[in-house]
Amino acid sequence: MGILVINPNPVFDRTISLTELVPGAVMRTLDVELTAGGKGINVARVLRALDQPVRLIIPVGVDDRARYEALLAAEGAQAQLIGVSGPVRMANIYLENLTNRVTVINDAGYPMSASDWDLVHSEISASVISGDLVLIMGSFPPGLDPKVLSSLIAAVHASGGHVLLDVNPEWLAMSLAEGPDVITPNLDEAEAALADASATVMDSQLHDITETDKIRDRAMHAAMELCARGAVHAFVTAGAAGVAMAHRDEVSWMNSFPIDPISAVGAGDSFVAGLAHMWNQAGDDVDWRAATAFAIATSASSCEQVRAGGVETDRVNEIFNTLSAVHCS
Repeated sequence: MGILVINPNPVFDRTISLTELVPGAVMRTLDVELTAGGKGINVARVLRALDQPVRLIIPVGVDDRARYEALLAAEGAQAQLIGVSGPVRMANIYLENLTNRVTVINDAGYPMSASDWDLVHSEISASVISGDLVLIMGSFPPGLDPKVLSSLIAAVHASGGHVLLDVNPEWLAMSLAEGPDVITPNLDEAEAALADASATVMDSQLHDITETDKIRDRAMHAAMELCARGAVHAFVTAGAAGVAMAHRDEVSWMNSFPIDPISAVGAGDSFVAGLAHMWNQAGDDVDWRAATAFAIATSASSCEQVRAGGVETDRVNEIFNTLSAVHCS
């Protein structure tokens, strides 16, 4: 088994440090960092830290390809880039020193033509090896019909691969009938997918942690319903509260690990990376409860770093050992 990560809609992450974000005001930044971003890039970043080989496929707008490729190379990432029309979108990540609040604004991206997607689909299909875990991460460029995702899932399954899906709610809802092997929405995304609703604000970190019981019940209900609609395994993350795990008619819950977070940007991507790492290591004999504990550990470690997908392996193992003693003994 191997891990193949697909990032259909890459982004430049522009991380901006400032004292405080004041709507309507004129402000000066304290620091700005530009990195290659996207959910799949974040996942690959975590997997590299875990010494897990990973293949990464990214369609990149030819207007910005050289710059994007240079940023990937600067951090040691290796990827198969597929040239498509247009530029690469931008995300602005605002880190406020005064409150540690983080605000993220993502561009939708440049529209992709059907012919460009056909090229991307062909390259992905040709790259899948039987037994691979294929992680399809993040949004898709505007202009594409959500049916392209259903077709891609079917192609991966036909090649003997397994699909882990972490995409926006509308696309998730329309792809459930194809039976993705694992899905990992956060609570807001899961509920939007089940309601067939569009979503412009999606962040389960904003839930009131004092209402953990209500959050747990909502997440467990959503995970069960997502499985009823076609997912084989559903993991619904609920930020600092925990994670609901469902398979067929069984559902359970695992609390998160308490930390003092610096930034939750990429926490869900780090969760996916930890889950995929354990799945890949175990193959068909994966212990999903242990895998979830490890995924929570990678997510928690990521939240202690500024860069999305930044983890400390010693810290991951420390948290995992603590969680295993409580949840997996």
